[in-house]
Amino acid sequence: MKRWNKRLVMLAAAILLMTAGTLLNVAISTNGGNVKVRRVTYSDSYGNMVSGILYIPRTATRETPAPAVLTNHGGGASAEAQSSYNVELARRGYVVLSWDASNSGSSEASPDETHGGEASYAFLQSVDYVQKDQLITSGHSMGGVYSFMVAGNHPDHVKAEIAVGMNPGMNDTENFHTNYVCIIGKHDESNLVRSDGNILNTAHNELYHNFFGLSDDETLEVGTLYGSFEEGTARIFYMPNSSHAGAMVNRELLAQYLETVMTATTAPNPITASDQVWMFKDIGMIIQFSGLILLLFASASLLLCTKLFSALILPARRPVGFQRNSLMWWISILLLLFLPAVLFIPGTTLAQKFDVTSILKLDNTANGFALWSLVTACIVLLLFLLYHYLYGKKVGGNLMTYGLSTAENENRVHIAYILKALLFACCIVGITYAAYLLMYYITGGDIHIWLASIRPVTYIRMPYYPVYFFLQIPFFLFSTLAGRSISLNNGERTKGSGMRNSMILSLLFGVLGLGLLFLVFNIVFRTTGTVLFPKNRGYIYAGAIFSMIPAFAVSNTINCYITNKTNSIYAGLFSAVMWSTWIMTAANAIA
Repeated sequence: MKRWNKRLVMLAAAILLMTAGTLLNVAISTNGGNVKVRRVTYSDSYGNMVSGILYIPRTATRETPAPAVLTNHGGGASAEAQSSYNVELARRGYVVLSWDASNSGSSEASPDETHGGEASYAFLQSVDYVQKDQLITSGHSMGGVYSFMVAGNHPDHVKAEIAVGMNPGMNDTENFHTNYVCIIGKHDESNLVRSDGNILNTAHNELYHNFFGLSDDETLEVGTLYGSFEEGTARIFYMPNSSHAGAMVNRELLAQYLETVMTATTAPNPITASDQVWMFKDIGMIIQFSGLILLLFASASLLLCTKLFSALILPARRPVGFQRNSLMWWISILLLLFLPAVLFIPGTTLAQKFDVTSILKLDNTANGFALWSLVTACIVLLLFLLYHYLYGKKVGGNLMTYGLSTAENENRVHIAYILKALLFACCIVGITYAAYLLMYYITGGDIHIWLASIRPVTYIRMPYYPVYFFLQIPFFLFSTLAGRSISLNNGERTKGSGMRNSMILSLLFGVLGLGLLFLVFNIVFRTTGTVLFPKNRGYIYAGAIFSMIPAFAVSNTINCYITNKTNSIYAGLFSAVMWSTWIMTAANAIA
C-alpha cells in the first residue's frame, strides 16, 4: 500500500506541475486573457498547407483594425521558436502571425520560394481586423530570407522588414523598396563563420554600401539610421550582445526589435521596449516539461504494478562489472561519459559529407544526430565485446547477467516477453504523449526550452517515425550493455542506493561530455570570435547540441529506471528509443 501511495503522489505531482505550467503559459501568451491565440492553416499558391500561430489582441476588431507582424523561424525550427517575439508584439496590440516554413513544424512541403511567406501575407490581408497597409515582416536566420522576399513583393503594404541573424546577401536588394533593419548579434556564430570572426565584415562590402546608400569611402555605423522611415528608405544595422541561437532569448536584441516595430508602425498599446514578460512563458514551459517527465516515470512505475506488466519484472541479476574503483572501472566510466562527445562532430558531419536525405527524410540536423548515434553505437559495441571477452565472460557474463535473457533462471530469449516490453513502452510514452497533446491544444503551441522543442508527430511525419526508431536502437542497446562493465543497472541496491547511483550515472553518460563540448564551443566564439568546427557545417551541429540534451537525458534516465525495475534491458530500451524518436521526428524539419 505504501508503494502505491508513493506512485500516486508522483502521478498527482506530475498533473499539478503540468496544470500549473500550462496556466502560466496561457496567462503570458494571452496577456492575461487580452489576446486570443489559436493555430490556423491556409494554403499557398501551390495548394499546399501552411500552418501558423495567430495572436489576436482584444483591441483588434473590424471597427479598430490593428497593424500586424509576420514572424518566421530559423532553419529546422517551427513557429513557436518565435514565441518571445510573438508574445511581446501581441502585448503591444499587434496582430501576429508566426508561420511554420515549408516542411517545418506542421506545414507541408512546397516549391514556394517564400516557404509559406506569401500565403501568410495573403492570410493577413484576408482578415478584417488587420490594417492592410500597416504590416511588418521579420524572420530569424533563414526565416529572414523568406520574410525579406515578402517585404520586397509588397512595399506598399509592408512598412519594414526586420532580419534577425541574416544579412540580405541571399536576396535581391536592387528591387527592395521599403524600410529595412538588420539585427545580427556580435557573437552570432553563424555569421562569424562567414565574416572572418568580425560581424562588421558582413556590412563592409559593396552590396551593403549600395543597399544603405553609402559611398565607397564611407563606413557603415552600427545603430545609425540611414534614410527615413516616413519615406520608406530607412536602413539600420544593429549589433547587440547576442549569439545566433541566443537571438530568441536575448532581452537587448528583442528590445531593439520591438523599438523598430513601434517606430515603423504605431503600437495600439504602447509599452516600453525594455518591459518584457516572455521569460515567464518560458518558465511555464519548463514547469510543463518537468511535469511531463514526472508523468513518464510515474506511468512506468504504476504500470509495472499491474497484472499485465508485472511479468516483465525478472529476478535480480548478479553484477559482473569491473571491481568498483579499480583502474578498469574508472576507464570504463570515462569512456561512457565522454566517448559520445568525442565522436559527436565526426559523426554528425557525415550528414554533410554524404547525401542521405533520399533515405533519411528529415533535414541534415536530425540526420547528423542519427548518423552520430550509429557511429557511437559501433564503437561502444566494440568496447563491450572487448570487455566481455577479456573480463566479463570469465566472471559469469552471459545473457542473464547482461539483461538479455527473458527467462528467470536460464539463458533464453522469448519473443512474447519482448513484445510485451514493446507494448509497455507504447503505453507509458503514449500516456505522456496524450498529456502533451492536451497541453498543446490548450496553449496553441509546443513546449520548448530555448533550442530544445517537443512537438506533435503530425501525419506528415508519421511515415518517418519507424525509420528513426530502428536507427536509434543500436545506440541505446549497446550503451546499456556497455554499462554492465561497471555494473550499471544491476549493482548493489541496498536502501535504494543502486537505483540512485545508476540514475545519476545514466543522466551524466553522454550528456556531461556533450554539455562540456557545447560550453567550450560557446566560450571560444564569444571570447575570440573563432568558430570551432567550421567545415561541413560542424558549427551548426555543435550549436544544436543543446536541443538534444533534454531528450537525451530523459531517454538515458528512463532507460536506466525501467531496466533497474525489470532486471531486463528490453522495456527500458524501447521506452528510451520511443521517446527519443518522438522528439527527433517531430522537432526537426523534413528535407
